Parts: sequence; structure tokens; C-alpha cells
Amino acid sequence: MARKGGQDRGITQRKGRKGWWVRLYINGRERWYRCDTKSQAKALYGRLKADIREGTFFPEKFAPRKDITVRAWILRCLEGSTNLNIENERRYGRRWSLLLGKRMLADISREDMRQIQAKMRAKLKPRPTNAPKDFQPKRRWSDATINRHFAFLRHVLMLAVKDSKLTQNPVSGLKFFPEVKRTRFLAEDELVRLRGVMQQGDWELVAFAIETGLRRGEQFGLRWDQVDLENGVLTLPLPKGGKTRHVPLSEEAKAILRSFGSFLRSAWVFPGLKDVTQPMDSRAFLRRSFEPGLRKAGIVGVCWHSLRHTAASRRVMAGVDLVSVKEILGHRDIQTTLRYAHLAPGHLRDAVNRGSLSGTVTKTVTSQEVEWKEEMQPVDYMVRPEGIEPPTPGSEVRCSIQLSYGRMCYFKHFEGDLVKDRSRASSHQREERLNQLID
Repeated sequence: MARKGGQDRGITQRKGRKGWWVRLYINGRERWYRCDTKSQAKALYGRLKADIREGTFFPEKFAPRKDITVRAWILRCLEGSTNLNIENERRYGRRWSLLLGKRMLADISREDMRQIQAKMRAKLKPRPTNAPKDFQPKRRWSDATINRHFAFLRHVLMLAVKDSKLTQNPVSGLKFFPEVKRTRFLAEDELVRLRGVMQQGDWELVAFAIETGLRRGEQFGLRWDQVDLENGVLTLPLPKGGKTRHVPLSEEAKAILRSFGSFLRSAWVFPGLKDVTQPMDSRAFLRRSFEPGLRKAGIVGVCWHSLRHTAASRRVMAGVDLVSVKEILGHRDIQTTLRYAHLAPGHLRDAVNRGSLSGTVTKTVTSQEVEWKEEMQPVDYMVRPEGIEPPTPGSEVRCSIQLSYGRMCYFKHFEGDLVKDRSRASSHQREERLNQLID
């Protein structure tokens, strides 16, 4: 028991238990430590009390609780987000809140992430009520969509690690699915068909996207104060890359901009149909005009981003170098632009012809063809006569058979006299001729 006067306060013996015990109260919670002797207990008690006074002794178990649910942490991260892709981040956040919203951040493991990844990949779209018997359901999410969801969660959990809410990120070691990169662009006949089924005002938005190569958000969020028609340049202050980008305007793009009358009534180049103080809703335009136009024109596998691929592909096929295409499209890395390299005229054709045999071996063979024919005798087939020993390395007579000129065979005697007899002799005569050469 502790002495009277409090000299050994916090050091005691417990009934039915061996040794001496140190008792501490940390954040209102009791904590016990066992020692073998009383002197050890006194030393431990003094050291722990000093750590508590200095603020260096806060075991994780008795520290103020930092647990927070996934839903609350995602909302906190979205509140301070300044990313341009905030709309997609909110959609990803809502989906993760439904899947893991009530769970604590510390309770999420890497195995849980693998199971959720597999379930998302295996989930199919619901079967329509009037679907035929041979209906094959499609996947609900593609591999790229699943990767975007997990990339968002990885970013959110990494912020939790930096804020000491987690010790490690369970998504960091997770392997993402390989994605199929498509470079679908519209051919000339497809553009003609699409223009024929769309109204002139709607087609001008499509043509402007092809002329400038802007992304959908960049085009529908374009303001008139970013347009310089005199110098033919668009200034995008905060594009996807995060740096100010200058997009040159073609003559067709400038003509399209001059045809717009929205600068008299709105600050937006493409104002809303109902409220001119707001930009046009790009999703509404796709549902109202662009997607129905694709169906009427019989064009499949095309989305709005395909217009950006079309802008790059048409310039590469016209002979524009890849570095210029990179600057026009605003790619941060030249590797992104290299996906259009195969469309350059003569790009691979010139490269593959540089090491071709047509410039060296073919000409040599052609020039020596007449000489070879004179030195070789056509033979239908060669049969070694019985009783003749095969030639040895030390033999004075060495023969070879070369296959060329279709099914013809030419026999050449390298060290003896050349066989110049081209008559169609019988096999017996040819055998005698060979015996004479070998003898």
C-alpha cells in the first residue's frame, strides 16, 4: 500500500497479484504498469509523470480519439477541394459513402479493397423487363471507371495518412486494372453524314471542337474575355494541366466565333438556353443534339472526346509535326501525343524502308543473275550413286547444291571444271557424268 503523506502515491501492491504496480490517470482513463520491485516502480512512476508533464507520453490507446468515418472524411476533403474535376470527385465520393460510409478509416484493410474491386468488376447492369431470351447483360462499370474510383479513394486516404488519421494507405498497394486506350476519330465521310443530320447551330459547336481541339469543359466554359480574334488566340487560365494555355485559332474557328451573337447578351461564348448568365449545360447538349445526331448518321463508338482525337488526327495526317500537335492540344507529356504517330504520312513507311534489302542485296542479285546462270547446270534431281563414298573435308572435289529459280536446282563444281552441259540427258547419262567428275 502507499505510504501516508503521499510520498509513494501511484505505487501500490494489488491483492492476489505479484509485484509492485504503478497507477496513472491519462485523459481521465486509468492505466496500470507492473514492476518486479518497489524501486523499479518508483523509477518508472517518476519517468512517466515527467513524460506526461512534458507532453511526450500519450499512448495511442489513451490518446484523444481520432477515429472518423469514411463518409465524414470524404465530405471534409471535398469541402476544401479546388480541383477542376470536382464534379466527378463528388460523384466518386457519393459512391464510396454508400459502400464504406459507416466504417471507420482505421478499419479499412487492403483485403477489403480487393474484394470491393472484384465485386465492382463483376457487377452487371439490370436486365430490362422486355429483354429477349438471348439478352446478354453488360458490365455496369468499365475497368477505367473502376480505376478512377479507386484513384479518388487513394487520394482521400493519403490525405488521412498525412493528417495522422491513418498509419498506411490500404489502396496504395492495390493493383489497378489495365485499361484499353481508344483513339477513335471521325473519318471524312462520317463528318459529312453527321453534318447532314444536325442543325446548323448545333453543328457549329461540333466544328468548333474539331477546329480547336478543346476539351468539353474547356469549350463550354469558354468566356468572351478569353477570346482574342485579332491575334487568333484563346487563353485558357486554368485548364486540366493547371497552367495557362494559349490555343491558336484557325480561320474556320474565327469565322465560327464571329457568327455567334452571344457576346451582345452574355459573358459566355456558349450561354445557357434559358439563363444566359450561366454557361450551356454540356450534358444537356449531348442528350439533345449530339448523341441523336450520331444515331441518325449511323456512327457508333464515338463520344464528345472523340472530337478532340479527330482534331489531332486530322492535323497529323496533314503533315503537322507531333510537337506542334502537343502544343495545340495542351498535352503535358509527349507520350500522350505519340498515340497519333501512326497516322503521320510516311512515318513508318520511310523508317521501314531504310533497312530494306531493296537497295543493296536485290540489286546485287539482279546484276549477278546472268553470271550465276552461266556457271550452273540445271538438274531435275540429284541422287548419289551407290558405291560412291561421300566427300570428306580433305577431298579435292567438293560439291554443293543450291536451290533457286523456283523448283530448279543448279549443280556447281567449285574446284574442278564447270559443268556446262545443259542437255536434257537421261539419269544414266547424268550418273556417268558425275562419276567422271569424281574420278
